[in-house]
Amino acid sequence: MSLKRRQWNNLLEALENGSCIVLLGPMVSTVADGELPLAAQFAKELSETLEDEEVTFDQDHEHNLTYIMQRFMTIDGVTSSDPGYEAKKFYEKHDGQINSIQKMIADLPVSLVINTSPDDGIVQALKQAGKYKTIHAWYNYHQESYPEIELPTAEAPLVYNLFGHYKDPQSLVLTESDQVEFVSNVVKDQPPLPPKLLRQFDSFKTYLFLGFDWEQWNLRLILQSLNLEKESNILAHSRQDGSLQNKTRNFYESSFRFSFVTDNIADFVKELHEKYSARSGVEVAQKKLLIVADPKDESFRDELHKNLKPLPLESWHSGLTGAGEEVAETFKRRMESADIILLLVSADFLASDTIYNNEWPMALQRHQDKKSNVIPIITRPCNWQQLKELTQMPSILPRKNLEVGKAIASWENQDDAYQMIVQDIQEFLK
Repeated sequence: MSLKRRQWNNLLEALENGSCIVLLGPMVSTVADGELPLAAQFAKELSETLEDEEVTFDQDHEHNLTYIMQRFMTIDGVTSSDPGYEAKKFYEKHDGQINSIQKMIADLPVSLVINTSPDDGIVQALKQAGKYKTIHAWYNYHQESYPEIELPTAEAPLVYNLFGHYKDPQSLVLTESDQVEFVSNVVKDQPPLPPKLLRQFDSFKTYLFLGFDWEQWNLRLILQSLNLEKESNILAHSRQDGSLQNKTRNFYESSFRFSFVTDNIADFVKELHEKYSARSGVEVAQKKLLIVADPKDESFRDELHKNLKPLPLESWHSGLTGAGEEVAETFKRRMESADIILLLVSADFLASDTIYNNEWPMALQRHQDKKSNVIPIITRPCNWQQLKELTQMPSILPRKNLEVGKAIASWENQDDAYQMIVQDIQEFLK
């Protein structure tokens, strides 16, 4: 079922007045656009471990993380801390991957996002969208207390990982036993969810659920713990494959007045993004982009500059310094006004005293002050991972499959690398 005109108008008005809360299910966090959800990919990789250990499992459920993790716990020598350790390894490997759904959601004026996947893709998407003050917190059902959180705004939204975060393995809800304990603790307020968080949920809000499997039994209790009321306006995405049973649909429609949307999730979010942009008159302002490169990377710099020309931005590098202009002063001025700073990283970049002592500190300060999006682009293979601050940038390009920072020079077709870089920068501009 698609939304009717009245429902679209209500949703768009809720976005405009800051009364829309977005809740993201595991199916939103994917390996890449159109690919498996991260949880399903994690389950698939764990199932290979089960096969190696000769542990039997139902092949039809190799993508069901809760089931596969429960079977994983039967391996001799596996302890209660191993699931969290395995999850941390898996999600660290996929850190920094953001899909188009997350990017489009990040463009919307949403102040609160409840994330039920243990990754932080939506956090990074929000920061890429210029919301540098995004707050990230999560629930740990083993702790006796909760950290205080700030009241969220559209400029400084809160992302709350309800089922924990992979960097805090103890907080993760992975096995069926974890689910039972989690639901029990939430219902008993041991520990309670942060009061400031719960106060965001009232009957005047609109709630948008994306990427959930509504046949999961624990979702019903969790909804009750969030104080959702019948008077609330709740829109919920459901898969088109008919997997939602009638009795399940009837429960949510009668208990919480759900309105289910069965459009393709990517198509639905894209339509929402387009409708909001058209309604609010949002236009992409021309942003300023600065390319920082060592002279020995001029060929990469010039090729990238050429590929960026179709985008609505003002791109500049030191090779464009006008006659009579002082290079250092012009560069500093460009740096101080740049919305996006591209660092073309190579061995020569890393070895350059000029870059290390002048240009890199300025770019790093812009990043730390949240005044610019700083994006390292690896041009030639080098030991860029040794520069700690560089590895902590939200996005490192180019990417190929699961490899982050695959040097342009090592691509079989370098045009593909430039195209990938341009597409990512285009998302920054939205």
